[in-house]
Amino acid sequence: MLKSNNLVVLIKEYLDYLYIARNYSQNTVISYKTDLKQFYNFMILTYHGEADYSEEEKSKLNIDINSIDIFILKSFISELFEKQKLDIKKTRKFSNRSVSRKISVLKSFFKYLYKKGIIKSNPASSLGFPKIAKKLPSYLSQNEINKLLDKIGSDELSFIDRAIIELFYGTGIRLSELINLKFSDVNFSNKTVKVLGKGSKQRIVPFGSKADTAIKNYLHIRDIVNINKLDTLFISKKGKKFGPVEVRRMVNKNLSSVTDLRKKSPHVLRHSFATHLLDNGADIRAVKDLLGHESLSTTQIYTHVNPEKLKKVYKQAHPKA
Repeated sequence: MLKSNNLVVLIKEYLDYLYIARNYSQNTVISYKTDLKQFYNFMILTYHGEADYSEEEKSKLNIDINSIDIFILKSFISELFEKQKLDIKKTRKFSNRSVSRKISVLKSFFKYLYKKGIIKSNPASSLGFPKIAKKLPSYLSQNEINKLLDKIGSDELSFIDRAIIELFYGTGIRLSELINLKFSDVNFSNKTVKVLGKGSKQRIVPFGSKADTAIKNYLHIRDIVNINKLDTLFISKKGKKFGPVEVRRMVNKNLSSVTDLRKKSPHVLRHSFATHLLDNGADIRAVKDLLGHESLSTTQIYTHVNPEKLKKVYKQAHPKA
């Protein structure tokens, strides 16, 4: 069977490879598809002009993969820095972080083509990344965490909020990981939870006695609302699996009572989990494994200096403090 050199065909093959062979999540594949479609539209403009093509007409236009070189890729990236045309009428500006992600997708795509022998050289290999300003993660202080948990009611209607927040803070798992947890993933005898993370990679994460108690209290409510006999751990009052929007809204409501942080998402609890572990002497490699990071450099963002810790060191060490 002859290998196709048509860009649109190769993009589809690559996305299938990510989903089937690499076990990338559906959301990740959709993100890759969006970036590659944008590149494909740029190539159509470059080779076929600004005609108002339908999606079906676009898919039939032949763009030979071997015609793409480093200069074309740089032209595409240059447009991203200014105004990238999404269609004839709309324009949008992209941040350095957005551009960096799109470059990463291009590098991955052309590396795949090169390894498959579809192209003889990789034009994306020498592409550089724009500088991205490092942002410190938003997190709660340990005092704010205590206030947060104290403010959650003790009635049965509050059991679900407490269980979710205790598990977020007690394990550092992601939102997607939490809503996809099954009841069978929780091992109460040794207080661990089996998590399916990015790239369909499993990891075992321990949780503490507070989370253990909170989850067990919630299970009584779960038994009542679980009319559809779901194996999902967290079930809404309507007897359905929790969606990400519902969990975000609940976490935002609870965080709003204890912090003025602009971001009040479940990720703030993940950041707090990692920050507090490192502040209290945990080994960064262990924290990396608990968070499910592939690279240690990703975890190192949590080694920022805690202002309160800095003040404490200053008062203890400076003669004029």
